[in-house]
Amino acid sequence: MKKITRNNKVKQNSGSAVNKKWFIIIFLTLVLACVAFVFAYNILWKSNINTASGKYKKLYIPSGSTWQDVKDSLNAQGLIKSELEFGNALAVFARGKQPQCGFYSLEPNISNRAFINRLAYGLSNKLPLEVKMTRYTRWVARNISRQLDVDSATLYNVFTSDTVMHRLGVTKESSLAMFVCFKRDVSWCADASDVMRIVEQEDHKFWDGERIAKCNEIGLTPVKVTILASIVEEETNDYDDRRMVAGVYINRIRKGMPLQSCPTVRYAWGDFSINRVLKAHLEIDSPYNTYKYSGFPPGPIRIPSANSIDAVLNYEHHNYYYMCAKSDFSGTHDYATTFLQHSQNARKYQRELNKKGIR
Repeated sequence: MKKITRNNKVKQNSGSAVNKKWFIIIFLTLVLACVAFVFAYNILWKSNINTASGKYKKLYIPSGSTWQDVKDSLNAQGLIKSELEFGNALAVFARGKQPQCGFYSLEPNISNRAFINRLAYGLSNKLPLEVKMTRYTRWVARNISRQLDVDSATLYNVFTSDTVMHRLGVTKESSLAMFVCFKRDVSWCADASDVMRIVEQEDHKFWDGERIAKCNEIGLTPVKVTILASIVEEETNDYDDRRMVAGVYINRIRKGMPLQSCPTVRYAWGDFSINRVLKAHLEIDSPYNTYKYSGFPPGPIRIPSANSIDAVLNYEHHNYYYMCAKSDFSGTHDYATTFLQHSQNARKYQRELNKKGIR
């Protein structure tokens, strides 16, 4: 047998200690690697935003927002699964960056990193901006401000600024004529100047060469056509009848007769619930009272549709100067060349109103 000396025992014990030391080092390294992997996975790839709903969620980030504001907005909708992991991700990925204003459509199961980068680099979604029928420029500004992150007072001031009105050929009273109905995808963070640029682009697109040529042909500016179309649209929904109504008004204007339009009287009163315009209503002293004042009213009484504008541009040429709603309440009109004929049509219509108890 081989004799084991004391030196051999020391060497064996020393080797065993070294092996144990390396085992511990390797073990700790693996543990740290696992911890690092879990940490990285949690902040890089693990779904942490909008994990429970299974649906797209809307997130609006106003200008000047902080990451704490973002966190509060997410919490308000219950969209953060782990605030700790989100906080860790912010510390790593949001350093030196700020969330960008915008509307963000959040799909289900977004990782912290993907969400933070989306906001930090402003990868927002566009929203449809719609300008539709309304009666006052101030209301247009209000309606747009409800769709975008822009103040209505600021918008109104831009719309009615001297520079804009001069450029578009309108006055404060006729400023509603700068708007056409449209729907267009825009950034939720568009400011007042962005909105004004969009409004002008839509206006120029609508008033193309063909429509301008028709304006010149009938001797009316686009503003005057818009004013007339806004009245025509209030009279009837039927396109062919709109062309007839436009023809009546143009005949009266060319002859120097007042328009005598009931919709303008309702506008003058600011009461659009009036079903039957009575003599008392005609006493109001307003430039929109076209029974009292001849010519065009100062501005449109609403934003008219393209259909109504085209009805004016393509008005029916005839010899009628009077019109009255048909007694069958079809929404169209009876026409007359003389006041006597018109009076007969009016009495027939008034009898039906009385029968139906419309006051």
